[in-house]
Amino acid sequence: MRLVRSVAAAGLAGWAVASAWGSAGVAWAQGVESVPAAAVTSSAGAQFVVRLGGAAAEAAAKAGGAEGGKVSGRLVVLVIGPGAKLRPGTSPLDGPFWEDPQPLFSVAVNGAAVGEAVVVAGDALGTPFGPSDLPPGDYRAAARLVRARETSDWRETAGNLFTSAPVAFSVKPAATEDAAMPPTVVELTLDKVTTPEAFVPAAGVEVVEMRSQLLSAFAGRPVMLRAGVVLPAGYEPAGERRYPAIYEVPGFGGRHTGANAVAARRARQAAGGKGADGPEGNPAAELARGSFWIVLDPESPNGHTLFADSANNGPWGRALTEELIPELERRYRLIARPEARLLRGHSSGGWSTIWLAVTYPQVFGGAWSTAPDPVDFRRFQLMDIYSHDNAFRPREDDPAVKGIGEWVRAHGMPSYRRGGAALMSVREEVGGEHVCGPDNTGGGQWASWQAVFGPRNAAGNPAALLDPQTGSIDRTVAESYRRFDLGGLVRSGAIAPEAFDRVRLVVGDADNFYLEQAVMLLKASLEDKRGGRPGGPGYIRVVPGRDHGSVMAAPEVRGFAQEMVDHLRAAVLPPAR
Repeated sequence: MRLVRSVAAAGLAGWAVASAWGSAGVAWAQGVESVPAAAVTSSAGAQFVVRLGGAAAEAAAKAGGAEGGKVSGRLVVLVIGPGAKLRPGTSPLDGPFWEDPQPLFSVAVNGAAVGEAVVVAGDALGTPFGPSDLPPGDYRAAARLVRARETSDWRETAGNLFTSAPVAFSVKPAATEDAAMPPTVVELTLDKVTTPEAFVPAAGVEVVEMRSQLLSAFAGRPVMLRAGVVLPAGYEPAGERRYPAIYEVPGFGGRHTGANAVAARRARQAAGGKGADGPEGNPAAELARGSFWIVLDPESPNGHTLFADSANNGPWGRALTEELIPELERRYRLIARPEARLLRGHSSGGWSTIWLAVTYPQVFGGAWSTAPDPVDFRRFQLMDIYSHDNAFRPREDDPAVKGIGEWVRAHGMPSYRRGGAALMSVREEVGGEHVCGPDNTGGGQWASWQAVFGPRNAAGNPAALLDPQTGSIDRTVAESYRRFDLGGLVRSGAIAPEAFDRVRLVVGDADNFYLEQAVMLLKASLEDKRGGRPGGPGYIRVVPGRDHGSVMAAPEVRGFAQEMVDHLRAAVLPPAR
C-alpha cells in the first residue's frame, strides 16, 4: 500500500495522515483527501540511536532492582517539526500534544545494559508514520524510557529515564525522486532519571494516606488511598464542633496534591480579600470557614479511575466509600451523614462525582459537576459506540459532524477543538496513546476510559474498544460498556431519574472535547422519563459560548457555592459564619 501525506487544515502543516496503522507503525490512507504524489518531497527520514546514559541508567537500574544493571521498558522518541503550532520553548517530552499533534515513535526495550544503544528506525511503532518517512525539515527530538508507571504521568514514578535537553536535527530532501538517501542519524542520550519530589502540604492542609485492603487484594500488591485535607479556616483541633465535607475528584492528571491550591483560594475567601469571589460573608467565605474540602487522588497505573468499580482497576468506588471516608471521619470531626458529604468535580472528576452520587446515595448528599466525561455513550465525544462501526470515520449523514465535513474528510472523526476549529482527530489521539503504551498500557485518557468501562483482555490489560490501527469498534466490548452508560441506565430504568435530583451539571456548548453532546442526550432522557414532572434541586445546564475551561468562570458555576450553602442549611447543617 502507498503512504499518503494529506493536506492538514490544522495540525502538523502538510503532514497529517488520516488513515489506519500499518504493522510497522506506518499510517495508510483510507478515503483521505491528499496532495498529488508529485507534490511530496522524498527523503530517507531519520534513524534514532538512543543510549542509556551511565549514571542515570545505573541509578534507574538500582532503583528498580534490575539484575546486572539492565533496564527494560517502553522507549519513546518524540519530535517537534517545522511549522508546529506550539508555545515557544515547548519540550518534545511534553508530548503527545492536543493543539498540534507531532510525530512520535517507540520500541520495546528488554534488558538493555548501561551504555547500550537502542535503535529506533523503520520497524518502530509510530504516528502518523514511521521514522523512515519523516519528511524533510528541521526538528527537535527527545526521548524517554518508561520502565514503570504509578499514575498517568510518567514523571511521577521514580526510575524512568529521559533526555535532559532536546537535540536539533534536519532531514534533507533527496536530490531527485529516485536518489538513494541514507537516513539522518540522530543520537540521543537518556541521561536523567525521574526522582519525584515528596508533596509538602501547605499551611492548613494535611495528607491522609492509607493502604486499601480492597484494592490491594485485587491488585496483589499494596495500593494506597490518598487525600489532601483542607481544614476549615480557624479550625481548632481540640474543638468540639463537627463539619460537613466537600469531596473533590480532580480531573484527568489531577491528584490530592491540588489541595494546596484549594487552601490558598479558601484562605482568600475566608478573609474576604482579593480573589474571594465577593465581599465578606459571601457563600464561598462561609464554606471556607464552615466545611472541610477534601481533594481525592483518583490516579492509578491505568490513569484516572473515575472512582468506579472496574474489571481492570478494581473496586475504587467501594474503597472510597468503605475505607477512605470512614477513616477520614475517624480522624477529623466530620459529620457522618449523607447530606453532610458533598461532591465536586470537573471533566473526569465531573463524571466521577455524578457516578458516585447516583451509585452511592446512602453516602453522598449531592454532586456539583462540570464538563463531565461522556455521560451517554451514544455520544462518546462524537461517536456512538453502539451503532458506529469505526471510531475514525463517522457516517456521512452523522449530524454530529455537520459543518465540519471538509475537516472530517481530511482527518476523520475529531477529538479536540478550540475556538470552533477542530485540531486533533480521534485517530491522532488514540494513535499517540498507542505509541506511548501499546495495548492500553500508557495511562492516557482513552486507556483510562477503556480500563474503567471495559473488560480485561487475554494479556491482562484493558480490552480495546477500538482497534488503534483501523478504528474498528469491537461490538462485544462496546456492549460491556452499558453498565457505566448513565444515559442508557436511565433509559433502561436501571437508574431512576430521581437519582439525579441532587446532581447539578453544567457544561459549555463549545466544550473542547465535544462533551456537551452526551450531556444533552442525558438531559433529554431524564426529561422523557420524568414526563414533565419537576425533579429536585438538581439540574443540567448547557451554557452558550463556554468551552471545557471557560465554563468554570460561568455564572452558573460561580453559583455553586451558594447552592452548597443552601443545601447545608436545608439539612440543618449551616456553615459557620
